Amino acid sequence: MLNPSVRFSPSNIATLKKALRGQYPNIKSSHLDEAIAASFGFKSYAAMRPVLYQLGAYARLVVVVDHLLLLLRLEELGYSGIAPESLRRLVWSVEFPDDRYDDDVEQMVRMRRRPTAANAD
Repeated sequence: MLNPSVRFSPSNIATLKKALRGQYPNIKSSHLDEAIAASFGFKSYAAMRPVLYQLGAYARLVVVVDHLLLLLRLEELGYSGIAPESLRRLVWSVEFPDDRYDDDVEQMVRMRRRPTAANAD
């Protein structure tokens, strides 16, 4: 199963949390922080926070948002009955403000992925 990958940044995490709060308003804010950290593979929000804020503006750490890890952490915190498929759809639908690549890097990636023309030498 594919999971979305996003740039690891405070604004992307805040956007994900806002989307989750909109869909699941009964979940406490601190529990969402813990579940989001778990979805990135961290043991806790406290473990994720220093890594997040040590990154500079130019660092490009891309992480995978694993909705099943998010769901498991929420279940550990006492939130049952969340459908995995609806959570997966929500995570995929989030419009993250920080792109994975800056403009220059994205151009290089696109050029690299462009197939060679059939009539090229």
